[in-house]
Amino acid sequence: MKKLFSYKTFFIYLALLSTVACNKVLVEKPKSKIAPDAFFKTVDQCTQATNGVYGHLPTIFAQVGFWASTMAGTDLMMYHGGSLSIKAIQEYNFSSSTEDNSAAVWTSGFSGVKDANFAIARISAAPINDSAKNRLLGECKFLRAMYYYILSNDFGDVPLWTTELDVDKVSQLPRSSLKDVRTQMIADLKDAVSGLPLSYDAANVGRVTKGAAETLLAKVYLFNKDWKNAYDNAQSVINQAQYSLIDYAALFDPYQKNKNNKESVFEIQYNRDASTNQNFQINTFYNYFLPVADASGGTYAGVNFGTTILQSYAGYYPSAYLYKLYDTLDKRKDVVLSWGYNGQKFTKLPVAGRPWAGPKFWDLTGNKTASAKDFYFLRYADVLMIAAEAANEQGNPTTAINLLNQIEKRAGLPDLDPTMGQQALRTFIMAERGREFAGEFQRKWDLARWGTLVEAVQQTKDENELGTANVKPYNGLFPVPYNEIVKNPNLTQNDGYK
Repeated sequence: MKKLFSYKTFFIYLALLSTVACNKVLVEKPKSKIAPDAFFKTVDQCTQATNGVYGHLPTIFAQVGFWASTMAGTDLMMYHGGSLSIKAIQEYNFSSSTEDNSAAVWTSGFSGVKDANFAIARISAAPINDSAKNRLLGECKFLRAMYYYILSNDFGDVPLWTTELDVDKVSQLPRSSLKDVRTQMIADLKDAVSGLPLSYDAANVGRVTKGAAETLLAKVYLFNKDWKNAYDNAQSVINQAQYSLIDYAALFDPYQKNKNNKESVFEIQYNRDASTNQNFQINTFYNYFLPVADASGGTYAGVNFGTTILQSYAGYYPSAYLYKLYDTLDKRKDVVLSWGYNGQKFTKLPVAGRPWAGPKFWDLTGNKTASAKDFYFLRYADVLMIAAEAANEQGNPTTAINLLNQIEKRAGLPDLDPTMGQQALRTFIMAERGREFAGEFQRKWDLARWGTLVEAVQQTKDENELGTANVKPYNGLFPVPYNEIVKNPNLTQNDGYK
């Protein structure tokens, strides 16, 4: 399908956005002399500025530190690469000054908030028609809520601001309570739901839809343990009939054939032209999951992947716990895990008797460190699981089972036992989210909201001995970066960290 705008157009608007007051470390160098007051006069200009707010997403999701903050130190993935900072996260041996942990998430997340605030303020006052204005404001408010969703999941209480402020005020803001941050996220997402369309034409595929806003709203309610609102909003997305489950292997096709498909509610867009090897917006995610490259070159763990020039850092591999989670009949197993490729068996494994990460994580259209692999942020399976978890927590396990059976059927598994009680179903959902969303930047946040992080890390004792010994309940959040506290004396540190 045609890519929405590939985030290319936003670069010419950095000059506008950089005029907004923000933390000094986030100010980009101006690249033109267009005055903000001379812009925002037409729908096209307001759309272009909105594209700039999207532009922080591929930066955040392409960060090695973001992957580490959401995957390392969980029960699903082990890291055996060369990054000391990622190992520190896996082993829970990090502090606020550890390089490359979640500090980049803080910086890029607030860059997104700053630009969203600017666009919202200027579009609100723009002389454009109400329909276009409401849609663009809905997109920007969704994105602001999404940036705060990421920031608050990593750090808890964070500075909250929603207006244009001068640099001195922004750089002195204290942390707002998680409750207040989520209240603002809910308000933004409700506004977004009311202003966004159900879908777009082919030229705009990938923009935020009403379904995406309602799904993220359901997730925020889920994190708040507001089960009724979580269920109601997820059910509303189901009732829209805009989305459906597709084959799991097709969903994660390593040749990137199914971007922006019927299951995708919102995904992070990347773009390169493999035929000309021209890169527009790329990431290096697959490099960290592809089996190790052989010294002779051209093959990976003894297997020929074809003529594409790939690059492997072989950093992450599935934990023993993840390997054991899958039933032999589960169709997802050979997508998440891999013993070989194209009829060839790997001759070298990450650990004896353990598979590599599977084609779900690969991009076989990549070139060395350039990948155009999109990332799912919200997909329909998550909508079903949000509704199921919320229904179960409200004492309606039958409703939850009926929802979950759609996912079980897609996985090639039999229906769940209809007599499962609430606790048994709760345990099943925790494991099933691991099976379904492995590697999709959700596990650490799920474990933290359930309060089961320490228990989960215990599952990896045989291969992460230090992590098992060091992990504490407070590690559900990351420390506020040391450099931010040095610059802003009004920031406080999270419990347990120095």
